[in-house]
Formats: sequence, structure tokens, C-alpha cells
Amino acid sequence: MLGAMMKRDFALYDSIQQNEWFFFFETLPALVHYVAGRPPEDADDILTCLLVWQRFPNMAARSAHSFLLFLRAIHVIHVKVPCFKTLTNYQANERMRYYLNRCIEESSKPLSIIEHDFATDMTGVRTNRFSSWYSLRCDKKIRKRDHIATHITTGVKSNIVTAVDVCVKKGMDNVIFRKHVRETAKNFSIDEWSGDGMYQCRENCTEVVEAGGLPFFKLKKGITKKPKGHPAWKDMIVRSEADKASYDKSYHKRSNVESDNHSKHSKLGDHVRSKLVTAMEQEEHLKWVNYNILVLNRASLEWGIKPHFD
Repeated sequence: MLGAMMKRDFALYDSIQQNEWFFFFETLPALVHYVAGRPPEDADDILTCLLVWQRFPNMAARSAHSFLLFLRAIHVIHVKVPCFKTLTNYQANERMRYYLNRCIEESSKPLSIIEHDFATDMTGVRTNRFSSWYSLRCDKKIRKRDHIATHITTGVKSNIVTAVDVCVKKGMDNVIFRKHVRETAKNFSIDEWSGDGMYQCRENCTEVVEAGGLPFFKLKKGITKKPKGHPAWKDMIVRSEADKASYDKSYHKRSNVESDNHSKHSKLGDHVRSKLVTAMEQEEHLKWVNYNILVLNRASLEWGIKPHFD
């Protein structure tokens, strides 16, 4: 019975894998030109080079520069390739954040016709930095690797990512959650929104309801129904008590986010090579843009949704 439920369409799976690189190099120019094809004039070229570089997560900057020149020589890409130092400088430039956010937004838009349920989660990403605070605290010479926190919001049907925030500092979980709701509501109709206990708060419930959806959070023991100015909070708890099975079914849609994280880590790496704070954050952000392009490839073959950026 379980084997029948988990049966995979291998013909479709083979087509998706075989079409992956063709789709990437066909879609990338259109997406980047739509997002960055404005002054400054080199933003289009820089963003293309950075996205191609981060499609190969273990490639050093000098090797990436050589590979980009090779792709241009065989006419796979048609951009000016800057030196490796210029690429690393732009990756650490905070002005690139605007283009990365636009890329996430525009690459998710084509799937607005099928996505109505969303989930938010946070995952840790390894870095190449080691902090000394842990050794000082424990009075031991232990090198504990630093991590950065990546918050993503994804559609639970296609696994497209609608909003991304990558932070070195932690503690802004609920602020980021509400930001993701607002960004997603610009282009999507929201029915349900799920998240684990870290996002459980009254303000988040209100934000989801105001966007037109119903919140489904992991409810901790001992919580009170008191709305304290947020009736959406009380309504969520009442729904969970009235029909726990139905509530849990909607809440567990957030499990799709785990598959997103696993897929991205498998295809694009689970660590960042950069050392500077902004560069680390934007390196991870670039990988999520590439992840969305992979999802669009699947959508084009499984649902016949062809992305258009105009």
C-alpha cells in the first residue's frame, strides 16, 4: 500500500533531469534581463555571472571566472565576464540584495495560478568561519563552525519559494515571517499558511488573516485563548480544538519545506564559501534563485506552465 502511494513517475522524472541544464540557460537571460536590464548597465552581466557561478557551489572564484569565459566562448552565455575579484566584490555588495529579492519574486510569479497554500521555515547553513565564543565559554579549545539562518516561504504544491531572508544574526523570526506574508500576498491568493512553533504568535496570525488566509501553527502546551487584540489567534486555537485531525493535516503541509531544504542542499550545496557577512548572505540567496529556476523546469514539464518575464 505504501509503495503504491509513493510510486514515482519515472518518465517525468527523467525528462525533468535531462532538461535541467537546457532550461537553466534558456530561462536565466530572460529572468535577469527583466530584473536587472536597467541602469547600472553592468547589473545584467554581473547578476548572470553570479547566478551561473553559484550553480556550481564548490567552485572557487578563479575557477568560476575561467568557466564563465569558457561558456561565453562556446556561446552558452552572452555577457561581459568581469575579473574574479570584481565578481567577489559584487557578491559582497549590499546593492545586489534588491536584484536578488526581485529574482525570487519574479521567478515565483508564474506559479501563482496553482499555489494557494504556503509554509515558512528556517534552516541553518554551514559557513567556513569558526567563532571563539564557544571555546571561551566552555574553557576548551573547540572550534565550533558558524552557521547562518535562512528563512524561506514556499508554496506547498510546487515547492516554489516566494520569499527568502538570509541572516547571520538570529532573533528576528516573527518580523521576517510577517514580511514574507506581505511579500507573498502581492502576487498570490492565500488560503492556508503553516509554520512550526517558532512562528507561533498573535501578530503572525493577524498578518495571515489580513492577507486572506488561515494560520496553522504548531501549538505549544499551556497557551491561552486570550486574543489580546488579535482575534485571529483565538480563532486558530478554537479551530484546532474543534477538529484536531483537520487542523493537523493543514499544519503538516509545512513538511514540504523540509523537502525544499533537502532538495536545495542536494543540488546547490549546504554551505557557503564566503567569509564576509554580506557575501555569505547573498551567496546563499543566489542559490535559492537557482533553486526556483529548477522548480520552474519541473513546472513546465509537469503542469505545462511556461514562465514569461515581460
